[in-house]
Amino acid sequence: MLRHVLRSLFTLASTALVGSIAVFLLLNQLGGDVVTVFLGRDAAPVDVSHLREELGLNRPMFVRYFDWLGGVVTGDLGESYGMNYDIFDEILRRLGPTLMLTIGGLIVSIPLSLVLGSYSAINAKKVRSNILDVFTQVGIAIPAFWAGLLFVLVFGVRLGWLPTGGYVPFTEDPIRAIRSAILPVAAISLGVTSVFTRYVRTAMLDVMNEDFIRSAMARGRTLRGAALIHGVRNASIPLVTVAALQFGQLIAGAVVIENVFVLPGIGRLIVTATLGREVVVVQSLALVIMLVILILNFLVDIAYGLLDPRIRGKEPVNA
Repeated sequence: MLRHVLRSLFTLASTALVGSIAVFLLLNQLGGDVVTVFLGRDAAPVDVSHLREELGLNRPMFVRYFDWLGGVVTGDLGESYGMNYDIFDEILRRLGPTLMLTIGGLIVSIPLSLVLGSYSAINAKKVRSNILDVFTQVGIAIPAFWAGLLFVLVFGVRLGWLPTGGYVPFTEDPIRAIRSAILPVAAISLGVTSVFTRYVRTAMLDVMNEDFIRSAMARGRTLRGAALIHGVRNASIPLVTVAALQFGQLIAGAVVIENVFVLPGIGRLIVTATLGREVVVVQSLALVIMLVILILNFLVDIAYGLLDPRIRGKEPVNA
């Protein structure tokens, strides 16, 4: 097991290093820079040179990369060029709305997909299952931002049931916080729920052909009862894995949803920093998001090693 953990740690570290290099190089090769944004295109060359030197942008690229990477390792992500805020503190300040979206999306998607996927599998040969499959295909095809705009138009503007934007911390006003979270969480979880539902349906169809399902039915249980008691638990195992892998998709969706619903989260910070050519902010945010996804994959890999001895290179001992 130790060898498996060390191998996974090496994969995590090497992937993070390669990813940091890719993020730094790609963002620093984009057209335009923060100096042009601050001073304008008609600025005097001496002013441009002075500001670039003041911000440290005149140094060689590899020097800037290692300075930035060293700061990341020590927890210092640097400061914004334009707004002069500490990037790490700003990420912590904006973490609430993003966690509300991503974790809220998982809390909604996982139970709902277990119910819908199990229902579709149990009724696989009936029309209702085909109708549900159509809805999941539509849910996968609809972009998150379009779903968000549609929800705002219908439930916010036309019906007036829910607020169309803004963020209220739960500690400040629980009722308003829940009301303001319903539409963005529904928009971001629509596609994820559809994906999870199809995974659960496929897993349930496989489980329903196992011997323990037939044994339960031989003891007097119906197919529905055997599937619900024994099948859902087994079908939920791959769902947890897919949920961890889909977390990156939720973060990507949060970038769009936060701008649709005017939420002051990390996704909105990325857009604001990109428009302001705040390269150091964008590359730090991209690295943090990448590290979160890599750590989740690492934990899933370790869990697999604990559950399946073949993955960690050790054959199970026969009793």
